[in-house]
Amino acid sequence: MFSFEVLETDGFARAGTIHTPHGDIKTPAFTPVATQATVKTLDVHELTKAHAQAVLANTYHLYLSPGIEVIQEFDGFAPFMNWSGPTLTDSGGYQVSFLWEPKNIHSKTERAASVKITDEGALFRSHIDGSKHLLTPEKSMEIQDALGADIIMAFDQPLSLSSSEKRQNEAFIRTLQWEERSFRRWEDLQKNRKNFQALYGIVQGETDVKKRQESLQFVLNMNFPGIAIGGATIGSDPAITKQALETIVEMFPNNKPIHALGLGGGPEGILNAVSLGIDTFDNTSVTRMARTGLVFIYPEDGGTTKNKFRIDTKKFKKNDRSPLSNKCTCTTCKEYSRAYLRHLMVNDELLGGRLLSIHNVTFMNMFMHELRNAILSKSFSDFKKEWTS
Repeated sequence: MFSFEVLETDGFARAGTIHTPHGDIKTPAFTPVATQATVKTLDVHELTKAHAQAVLANTYHLYLSPGIEVIQEFDGFAPFMNWSGPTLTDSGGYQVSFLWEPKNIHSKTERAASVKITDEGALFRSHIDGSKHLLTPEKSMEIQDALGADIIMAFDQPLSLSSSEKRQNEAFIRTLQWEERSFRRWEDLQKNRKNFQALYGIVQGETDVKKRQESLQFVLNMNFPGIAIGGATIGSDPAITKQALETIVEMFPNNKPIHALGLGGGPEGILNAVSLGIDTFDNTSVTRMARTGLVFIYPEDGGTTKNKFRIDTKKFKKNDRSPLSNKCTCTTCKEYSRAYLRHLMVNDELLGGRLLSIHNVTFMNMFMHELRNAILSKSFSDFKKEWTS
């Protein structure tokens, strides 16, 4: 079954355990994004060595390819990718609501993929073959049921901060309606499931205090097993994320886990979010940055809030024999020099992106482990100061 327990708190920060049918998630925790049933460039063995506890897959992409029929033959996306640990899926709402907004559409391919959103759902064309699809709250629940994740998300309509007030209000009301429909369909689907799926309600409202609180209260009233914080404010800037979370942190229940969708801002953003009650989060930039040559570094390696705890490997010296990090224990840092990593990246070698992804995922999980221990020992504020002072 599914449950959540808080073991220790330090202010609003909390260390706990999420119990799922496929294992426990020790929180706070980072969940690498396996968009198409793969964390780009990494296999499951590398993910395990990097201390990944759970992975999050993308409903929109897996629905289009390889298709739900294929996933069902493997009894879910986790067996399909040979992952045995806990899993999450998003609802597809972000992809159909945000990625294809008019301001982001430049090519004929993107225009073909644009959506028409009504109260019924989102009508869109596949970016793969142009075929038409209608994604509704009920359909999203059915797809996620087939994907077989331990934790799934209600269907919502997030918008960018630049959207008009009218559109924001329409999307907010529609999200509440879609969440209730998601909940009802999820309840029906659970009757025939072998393993329980925990449905998280999505909290929207950006930095609007009234909307955020109304959204969270709705999710609490519906009694969703978990809570996810969505919206552009969660991934845009650490200061804005902090502002958004401060509007609702005092309403967070102790018996339900809180997930931040697409949490950005690197270590600083994570520290802000965890200090305000976030238990788990996902982020695609951890591996995306690695594929461009950007890696996370510890304060001991020169990481600061000024450089956002990251460094560009392409700027390493050609003959630098030192490891990427003296603290990190990943394969990349133990076995390869900065000079070699630079060589791989400046020559666009695929191995470069893989080795740097191993480091970034390991870094993030080691960081979360240290952060958890700081909460358990009631020293979270000191830990945060060490990283941000």
